[in-house]
Amino acid sequence: MCQHCTPVRPGFHHAFLPHCTMAPPVSTQARPRIWAIGISRLARAFADLIPAYADRAEFRIVGKGFEAAASAVAREAREGRLDVVVAGGSNGAYLRQHVDVPVVLVKVTGFDVMSALATARRISPRVALVTHASTYAEVDEFVRAFSLSVPAYTYLTEDDAVARVKALKQEGIQVVVGPGLVTDLADRYGLTGVFLYSGNSVRMALEDAIEAARLRRIEATRRDYVNTILAHLNEGVAAVDAEGRIQSFNPAMERFLGTSVAAAVGRKLQTLAPNLALEGVMQSGDKELEAIHKLGDKMVVVNRIPIIGEAGTTGAVLTIQDASAIQRVDRNLRSRARTRPAGVRYSLDDLAGTSAAMTELRELARRYAAVDSTVLIGGESGTGKEVLAQGMHDASPRRAFPFVAVNCAAFPEALLESELFGYEEGAFTGARRGGKAGLFESAHNGTLFLDEVGDMPSALQTRLLRVLQEKQVLPIGGLDAVPVNVRVIGATHRDLAAMVRDGSFRQDLYYRLNILRIEMPPLRDRSEDLQELAELLYRRAQERLGMDRPQRLPAAARARLARYRWPGNIRELENVTERIAVLVAGRRLDSEALQRELQAAVPELFGDGMLAPAEAEAEADAEPAAPATRPRRSLAGVKQSSEVEHIRRVLAECGGDRAAACHILGISPTTLWRRLKAA
Repeated sequence: MCQHCTPVRPGFHHAFLPHCTMAPPVSTQARPRIWAIGISRLARAFADLIPAYADRAEFRIVGKGFEAAASAVAREAREGRLDVVVAGGSNGAYLRQHVDVPVVLVKVTGFDVMSALATARRISPRVALVTHASTYAEVDEFVRAFSLSVPAYTYLTEDDAVARVKALKQEGIQVVVGPGLVTDLADRYGLTGVFLYSGNSVRMALEDAIEAARLRRIEATRRDYVNTILAHLNEGVAAVDAEGRIQSFNPAMERFLGTSVAAAVGRKLQTLAPNLALEGVMQSGDKELEAIHKLGDKMVVVNRIPIIGEAGTTGAVLTIQDASAIQRVDRNLRSRARTRPAGVRYSLDDLAGTSAAMTELRELARRYAAVDSTVLIGGESGTGKEVLAQGMHDASPRRAFPFVAVNCAAFPEALLESELFGYEEGAFTGARRGGKAGLFESAHNGTLFLDEVGDMPSALQTRLLRVLQEKQVLPIGGLDAVPVNVRVIGATHRDLAAMVRDGSFRQDLYYRLNILRIEMPPLRDRSEDLQELAELLYRRAQERLGMDRPQRLPAAARARLARYRWPGNIRELENVTERIAVLVAGRRLDSEALQRELQAAVPELFGDGMLAPAEAEAEADAEPAAPATRPRRSLAGVKQSSEVEHIRRVLAECGGDRAAACHILGISPTTLWRRLKAA
């Protein structure tokens, strides 16, 4: 231990000499660490009173002043070995301006001054009062009231004090009342010095220092707690004061901005990262949330939040999040979802039917669902193309993510473009404030179903092709493309190959869409499923009507259903069964009344759309209809040797109408002509 820092009494240390450089021992206890800085008489006053506080704080008496004291305090504070300083007079005022540690001043009361003056008057009537910075109004009033002659003077610096004491000696003053610096000077120049501070004032200063240290410890604990939290955040956090200078800067922010805490704290954020400055939110007082910025090669999400107190805006907080991290979290949340996402109501099991065509369709759809290749679904209107698309999405690895459907024939070209690709704010008149994400972005990581893709305008076909190739979407009015991960399923009732030949559909887009092909068979080509589907849809219609005990379709209705051509396919069958349920279900009707009700409810079953009696035998009993033996109406599954015979039979059924035959067969007029010519 340094010979100049020997303990005066248990619980504190005493260091009088300015050249003492040994660092004080680091306290291993939870007691506050306080330096009592005083020279001569104030130091002795500290020494007399500090032992009473040994159990509450670890005190060290330091006999240094001004610059030397400030240097020692700064060194200890940097090492974290000092909580509070106690000092008096000009020494304390100097330290308050030059150190970052709280400085508690030994305050002089009017009673202290009057007591010291009384002591001085007993020594000599030639008395003067010299205090630091200001005089005491109560003393002036006391002197006037008792007609006393006690001149009062002030000083600011040590040089001021020296000059004042010398002047008093020349004036014949014999006793000088003042703080330690002044009384020491008085003794040096042959005058009598009376110490101004009373024991009570020093005691109160020590109490205040202990309380200040306690509060500082609490604040430091809270700050350490917050800093520990901030240090473990992946989100970058920086806080600035009212002047925009950085006060807090966590490790994540170091990584984002490439600047260390030591280099950042105290600097203005605007000079460190101009595009992230917080002056705007401090002036407006409004939050700016979820702004997108680019830092280097990273896209980040930035939040700017003003700190508003009773006196107004006192600072602001900046937070930065890695956009890719947000995307990962979003993906994880969606992948944990156990329910189907919005927009998905069907699975592949909802494709009812036990026919060979439907069994093969479901098996093929499950194989297609396992991969990400684009799928093109063909088939007539009403066959259930969207049900198939939803089922493939539900059976795919993307099932936890969105299924978004759009009918390309239902929108004007301009509106369809904004729906698919989105737009930036101000892109066109009427654009929503803040812009709008398109359906490609909405379907990110999921499936986008483009129904009636054959009706997409030519200009949009080009943009769609680019999205499929580049996996990026450029919103209308935007400059930066947005990466998307979307599986596209297209559907059409048109012959896209023929449209490519006549130039109404882009060939390159057709090949991009037609990677995997699947055809929905029309209802007339899966006649063995007709009765099952009709009963299923009839039961559902009765359930929607609130019937507790659904009934089977009347036998007369089943016979008529079996002989109908079903140009509207399953959609038409659903409509027909619902009409029958509304008018017939739950009523007791004889055969003739039932026939009249059916003819009124579903006249199409009694019109020209019926098959010949030889092609569909009516059933009068309540048993399900046997599978029809009529040949299938699509070329799918028909062997090459029987294709021409099948085409001719369909053409005959259509009365030679080639357009109707092509519609039934699902081929173009050119293909029909080529097949007949080859025969």
